[in-house]
Amino acid sequence: MRHDSELATYLFEHARDVLLLIDAETGRIVDANRAAQDTYGYTHEDLTSRTIFDLRIEPPTAVSEQMRVANAAGILFEAIHRRANGTEFPVEVSSRGITLRGQRRLFSIVRDITERKRLETERDELLTTTQHALAFRDEFISIASHELRTPVTNVSLQLQQFMRLLDRGASRDELRVMADDALRETWRLSSLIASLLDAQVAKGGLHLERTTVDLGELLRDVTQRLRVRAEEVGTRMTVDVPSIVGHWDRLRIDQVVTNLLVNALKYGRGKPIDIVGRVGAAHATLEIVDRGIGVPASELERIFDKFERAVPSQYGGLGLGLFIARQIVHAHGGSLAVESTPGVGSTFRVSLPLT
Repeated sequence: MRHDSELATYLFEHARDVLLLIDAETGRIVDANRAAQDTYGYTHEDLTSRTIFDLRIEPPTAVSEQMRVANAAGILFEAIHRRANGTEFPVEVSSRGITLRGQRRLFSIVRDITERKRLETERDELLTTTQHALAFRDEFISIASHELRTPVTNVSLQLQQFMRLLDRGASRDELRVMADDALRETWRLSSLIASLLDAQVAKGGLHLERTTVDLGELLRDVTQRLRVRAEEVGTRMTVDVPSIVGHWDRLRIDQVVTNLLVNALKYGRGKPIDIVGRVGAAHATLEIVDRGIGVPASELERIFDKFERAVPSQYGGLGLGLFIARQIVHAHGGSLAVESTPGVGSTFRVSLPLT
């Protein structure tokens, strides 16, 4: 028996977990092992002069109820304990009532679960991120499949109509109209595919081929290219951009302007669009002003995120145009911002350093 007592004492003192012997009625700490002293930062004398309530942050009524359950049937629970220096840490407690020398005691095993909680938090965050990514992927696949399928279907139908017109000996003008419609759909399909590729490239940083570019000339080229589209929706585009020469990647800046103007045409409700350019000592500023549906204030930053759209889904699109435009502008060391009022319109402002 003496050997058994010595072994029990040895195990009690050298256990890695905190071991506390607590009076089941008062909560006074009767005994505590070395791990308890190290964990809480108290000496053995300090611990045995305190109660379990001193180590807990929960209300005394809650602690008393756990003690009652532990004394009656045993209990396993998580709690927050407090060290001598005031810091708090999460613990898992296994407590059960025992009788020693005619006294009811609670034998409690306390395990610091700080690391476990950290891992659980990381796991939960990873799970949430993964779930968001999967939902994001599914939404993108749904949007992309719809947006890519539509121009393909249109081209197919138009080519079928083209063949019927040929069989009927249609005039050259009729065939040209049909061919122009098909070509516009292929341009749209090409634009969508390019957006997907650019969004992927932007993840690793854009490579710029800087040359001397006249922003006024570039604006005239882009608006001429979009003239037919503007006529289709009944929009008049006014360009007030003087000759502004800078050192930029012409194709990329063309892409920025095209994306912004296509957006303005899409959401502009057929109303006029103003393109205004100004130059300062070190920067060129370009504003594209529409009078369309506008964007709520809460969505103004989100519209620049990948695959985000702050407009009804019937307007279509992958939600990549503004994301790509901002990436290109940032790669040039500039900025792209928006001011908007729902129902009134939007102003997209591009600022580019001249060199």
